This record gives sequence, C-alpha cells and structure tokens, in this order.
Amino acid sequence: MAGIVALATVPAAAPGEAGVGGAGRVELEVAGILPMPEGSSAIVVLREKGARTLLPLIVPRGMADARPEARGSLLGQAIEALGGRVAEVEIDRAEETRAGARVRLAQGAKRVELRARPSESVALAMAAKVPIVTTRRVLEQAGLSPEDLARAHAKVKAGESKL
Repeated sequence: MAGIVALATVPAAAPGEAGVGGAGRVELEVAGILPMPEGSSAIVVLREKGARTLLPLIVPRGMADARPEARGSLLGQAIEALGGRVAEVEIDRAEETRAGARVRLAQGAKRVELRARPSESVALAMAAKVPIVTTRRVLEQAGLSPEDLARAHAKVKAGESKL
C-alpha cells in the first residue's frame, strides 16, 4: 500500500481514548461503495454505528474497485509476519490525503501508528475486521445527516441542483 507515508514511533492512542483534539470518538461502519459515473473516483460511504449520519469519502477509482480483503491482504500479511496486528483505524480527514487516517498497530505491548490514505486504511480495517473510528468534529465538518440528505434530494427533485 503505497500511501503509507510515515511511521510514528510515539505511542498510539489506545482504543477508547479521545481522538484528534479530544473531540470524542465515533465508531463507523462501511455502508457501501458507490462508483462515480464518467469519472475516475468512487465514494466510500461510512455510517456512524447506531445512527444515520454518513461520512462520504471520495477516493480514486482504483482504490475502491478491489475487494477490501484483497487490498489489505499484502500489508496485513506483512504486519502479521512481523508479529503485529492491526488494532484500529482512525479517519482524521474526509479528504483522500496521504495522511488523512491513522492505522494503529499492536505488537505485544508495543503500539505503532502509521499515517495513510483513508481509502487504504478503511480497506485494511475491513480485511482485519477491526474498528474504524473518527471524531465527532470530523463528522460535524464532513458528515451528512438524514436532514442534509433530504434537503439535497428536495433540491434535485425541484431541479435546483444536479448531483
């Protein structure tokens, strides 16, 4: 996974601790992957567990096309071969940047954190069957509530906007 750009040797936050800015952690689940027509992108739709707020991630088409198990398998196998395991993924930004997410690894008592693209991180989390989290702040900035979706749908229906 070429998007992994940094290896932090500082201790990673343990699952359950406050995330970026202490803004409260929110667990997400993958709701679906939507291809964008006539484009080179797709949308990975994450949903807040137990709620209806969505966090869409626009990712390059090639990042969303492969099955999560296949995308995460080589890196996952390498981590396992080195005696580690993926513990958690945290989405810091809804944009597809090279450091928009954190992959938290555990190797015995040692904790390591990798910075990576959100799409690669989500694929790895799905393959490892570990939690995907974000902060309440990220959801407030980039999330879509059912009301947001209803307003957008009404605008499209009224011919005011095209999606």
